[in-house]
Amino acid sequence: MGDDSLFEKLGRWLRWLLGVYGVVLGVEVLGGFAVIGALSGAGALEPGSGGTRAAGLALLVMAGAGFVELAAYIAIAVLFLRFLYKAVQQARGFATPYSYVSPGWAVGYWFIPFINLYRPYETVKHLFKACAAEAGGEAKPAAGDQLLGAWWAMFLIGNVAGWMLARSDTDMSTAAGITTYAEYTVGCNVLLLIATLLFWMVVRRLVTAMGGGVKA
Repeated sequence: MGDDSLFEKLGRWLRWLLGVYGVVLGVEVLGGFAVIGALSGAGALEPGSGGTRAAGLALLVMAGAGFVELAAYIAIAVLFLRFLYKAVQQARGFATPYSYVSPGWAVGYWFIPFINLYRPYETVKHLFKACAAEAGGEAKPAAGDQLLGAWWAMFLIGNVAGWMLARSDTDMSTAAGITTYAEYTVGCNVLLLIATLLFWMVVRRLVTAMGGGVKA
């Protein structure tokens, strides 16, 4: 199997997993709204009340969605890093070789604190430029700087928001505390949904760009 079909296969799997990830994020957002609605009335946390049961069920749905999100996130990360490694490896063989980073560092920079705030973005940005140069006048549509910048900004903001939520000290014994948790969760997941959509677009265009640079 050639690199051409490998990129297409990895791209399809990535887009499918991103779709699953987006759907599960949406389920968690709906669960958050359900919690907020269930606890909006007076005496919502009284034992045996309808609000308590509805909020408890919604929280269980949110927890289950969180586990699926984690599994999908790990699978997406592994597949994308493999895709990126193979793409940089191939781009180094272009007529004008891609020289920004080696395939190993294209992956490794994601795991280095602080450097991973900008190097991965620059790696993908330079990869698109290399593909455009290789394809020449018949270049297929590639990602513009605006799309890449928006994807990376939302990726960072969404992950920082999620990190802060995970480390927040929320009182889950009161309606106010649970409602606040649900509101923050909804906000974080909306940011991640936007980032996921942008990433889906970046992956699609990266597959197209690499296809344009493939040698027969």
